[in-house]
Order: sequence, then C-alpha cells, then structure tokens
Amino acid sequence: MMLSQEILLLVWMAIALLSALTGMFLYLVIKKAFEISQEKEIKNYMEQIHKTVYAYLYQQQNSRHLVPDSSIKYIAIERLLTEYSTVIEGDGKERISQLADELFHDRYKVVLHQNKWSSRMNVLYKIDGFRMRALSEVLKQMLSDEKTTKEEKLIIFRCLSNNQDDALSELFQSVAVPLSVLEYRSILNRMNEKTFIRIVDDYLLYPDRLKLAIIDMIGIQKKLDFVLFLESQLSDESFEIRIRSMKAIGEVGYLSDSDVVEQFARSDQWEERLMAAKVIGKTRVVNGLDVLDTLIRDSSWMVRAQAAKAFLSYTDGLERLYDIRFTSDDTFARDMASEWIERGIDDGYSY
Repeated sequence: MMLSQEILLLVWMAIALLSALTGMFLYLVIKKAFEISQEKEIKNYMEQIHKTVYAYLYQQQNSRHLVPDSSIKYIAIERLLTEYSTVIEGDGKERISQLADELFHDRYKVVLHQNKWSSRMNVLYKIDGFRMRALSEVLKQMLSDEKTTKEEKLIIFRCLSNNQDDALSELFQSVAVPLSVLEYRSILNRMNEKTFIRIVDDYLLYPDRLKLAIIDMIGIQKKLDFVLFLESQLSDESFEIRIRSMKAIGEVGYLSDSDVVEQFARSDQWEERLMAAKVIGKTRVVNGLDVLDTLIRDSSWMVRAQAAKAFLSYTDGLERLYDIRFTSDDTFARDMASEWIERGIDDGYSY
C-alpha cells in the first residue's frame, strides 16, 4: 500500500514537472515568434521610410512619417538614424541631432531615471551617437547622482564634450571620477578649438590625469598655438608632466625657446636627456647640433643612439657624425656615430 502511494506521488511529480517544462517551452516559442514578428515589422518600416529619412538628411525635406506613433516605428527610425550617424558628416550630422532631440527626448529621459544600469548605458550610447543636446541638463544632474557609475560618467562627459558645453571646466573640477589619461583624451578629442582653449585656461585647477591628457592632445593634434603653454610646463615639479610636455613639443615639431632643450640635456634623469635628443631631431632647433655633440657621449646607450639619429635630421648632420667618428676621444661616441653613418647612407641621406 505504501509503495503504491510513493509511486503515485512520483507520477504526480513527473506530471507537474512535465507540465512546467511544457509551459516554459510554449512561453519561449511564443516569445520567439513575437520577437521575429516584431523584427519583421521593424525592417519593413525601415524600408518604407528609408527614402524619407534620406530626403530629410540630404535634401532637408520634412515629413509626417518622421513622427512615429508606435514603438515599432520609433525603433525603426532610431536604427536608421544610427546607421546614418556613423557615415554622415556636416549639416546632415546636425540634422540627425535635431531629429533625435525631437523624437527621443522624452523616451530617453524616462529610461535615464530607471534603476536598470544596462538600460541607462544603452540610452547614453545613443545620446552620444546622435550628439543630442536636449538632455544636457539631465546628464549634468546624473553626474552628481551617487548611483551614477564611472562608466556612465565617462559617456556623459563625452556627450557634453560633443555639445561643447560651457560647464565642462567646472564639472571637471567638481565631479570626482577616477578616469584614466586615455579616457580623458577621448573626451578632449571631441572638443572644438574654442572649447579646448577654455579648458586649457583652467589647466591648473584640474586633476593630474586630466592635465596629462591636455598635454597629450596638444601633441596628438599638433596644436602649434599651444607651444608656449607646453614650454611653460617644462619647469613643473612633476617628472611625468615635464616628459609629456617635451614629447608633445616634439610631436608639434616646433620649439620657440631652444634653451629648454639644453636644460633637459643636462638633466640627472636619462629619460629627460633622451627626450631632449628626440625633440632636437624633430624641431631642428638652432643650437641643436651642439647639444647633440654632448648627448652622443652620454652614459646611456639609448640617449647616445637617439642623439646619433637626431644628427641625421640636420642638413650637415651626417658631416658632423663623420667628425665625431674620426676625431672624438670617446670610444662609445665613435662607435655610435659609425653605426648611424651607415644607417644614414643606407636610408638615402645625402646632405
């Protein structure tokens, strides 16, 4: 009797489990079918309005079809604008921003106030891609919200940089966020010249990583107008700032004060002497060859090699290397000069 009851219980448990699995299977099948159907509707609507969106962006033709009245249509227009935003520039880019502000402002604002992190991040990426301006104040409020993560703050700063927001300098000072130099550079890279100048004006008020990023961007973008600013940083107490400033000067390719090179060439740290040799080679400062005569005798092999290479950037540099090769009393300098004379000849230097 007891055995039959146990068997009956097992049967009922098996039936219940099978029913649950069947229910889950049917739910997944129905959900998948719904998603397929929805995706088909989205693609169909994208095909219907593709020419309308094109006409809006390139021919400035407005249409009532660009005012969606359903979620399907919102998603379709959003996808089309996303596709265009990756390839279009100029006025078309600005029209994408304007349309995105009009269509998605309210929907995105709701999502940004939700607790779901992934949803907020997804919307922030879209705001960034569309370069939307209408939500700037909401984004600034998020920067001061404790629940806003570092990843969100980074994208928010990028969005505000896209918009050349006047509050950026103040926000850099007031918002505590541990961004890397590379992340700061990704923000600065979106600024126009006017905004970048405002940021540089408040340079001393920023955290060290932002200072380094500013210096890097001047070199990367070869901003000649900021050479004097870079030269002013060469006396900074921070070794990293001095080195990066000198590197940026080399990337710009111009130096207004050749005396700073001599100071670096006399540094106790070989990294600064190395950088002096590199900058001389890239800027061809007036007194550069005389400084290189000293650096090619340096105790560091890397400094000697860089100095020898830098000689070849001057018209009479190869001749100076020959002089060192045959007249110098420094064995290491003679050897290095010989090596780079051969390299210069092989590479086609004919000064």
